[in-house]
Amino acid sequence: MKHLPPLKSLQFFLVAGQSKNFKQAAEHLNVTQAAVSQQIRLLEDHIQLKLFERTNRQTMLTEKGRTLLPFTQRAFEELTTGIQIVTGDPNPLILRISTVHSFCSLWLIPRLEEFQKLHPEIMVQLAPSSALIDFKQSNIDLAIRMGRGGYGDLTEKKIYDDNLIFVASPKLLVGIDRDNPKQVFRLPWIEDTSIGIQEKFQDYCKSINFKYETLVPVMQTNDALPLIDSAVHDRGFLLVNSSLVVEHIRAGRLVKLLNYSIKSPYSLYLVAPEQQFLWKKVKLFEDWLLPKLLKSFSDLDRY
Repeated sequence: MKHLPPLKSLQFFLVAGQSKNFKQAAEHLNVTQAAVSQQIRLLEDHIQLKLFERTNRQTMLTEKGRTLLPFTQRAFEELTTGIQIVTGDPNPLILRISTVHSFCSLWLIPRLEEFQKLHPEIMVQLAPSSALIDFKQSNIDLAIRMGRGGYGDLTEKKIYDDNLIFVASPKLLVGIDRDNPKQVFRLPWIEDTSIGIQEKFQDYCKSINFKYETLVPVMQTNDALPLIDSAVHDRGFLLVNSSLVVEHIRAGRLVKLLNYSIKSPYSLYLVAPEQQFLWKKVKLFEDWLLPKLLKSFSDLDRY
């Protein structure tokens, strides 16, 4: 058993051999074509055999590759069947996550490599979406949602209570007292029209006797990605969930304003059918995600 090649290399060989095309294999595995080539080379080096003939136009299995392919396919089928019998998971080596676009781009993707290094046998496939998931009709294993809870008959686990903070770019704040509301509110305003966030802004204005209705936004949307991108590019100040801008703040692209933080109407949830939380790949991801979240936000008050 100790002489067997790495499981990941065998998985890449199987997909590449079935598709007979490294580009298609890379698309199927959600990796780069170079990553496929690297894993194939590792496998060939391990067994000291050439498995593919490579030309400028095509990639073809060698005779040894054609011989090995059906054995590899049967091995993965048997492994998958065995794990499915034990856990009920039809695809134990693929973790499909549906997550809202903003959290996916601004928090998860920059850190996902760490999880993949810890668990190289698990292929992570991301499906950015804010739509509700019908788990019975989809192949999604786990959803990450930013919301208020109440996801029907699904199991939901609140993983982070977010806070709202005001932010702007340092360039926009030249000559401005960032702790003075009257000065800050003279800046261009980028408005998040999401339900609940507007109300929090109005409540803050009332608490300082400022007329909210005098503010005129230069941009409005309920999509956090363009809002934050606009703030980074000096378009205006913004009231936003802190989880989505923590990296921009650490990097100095955005600055916290007004010494203000209040509980957001939206929290982060893991959502899935109850039995899917028992699957090993989901548990591994959850065990990695929770401490990572807490650590990433623990020092936000320093900035």
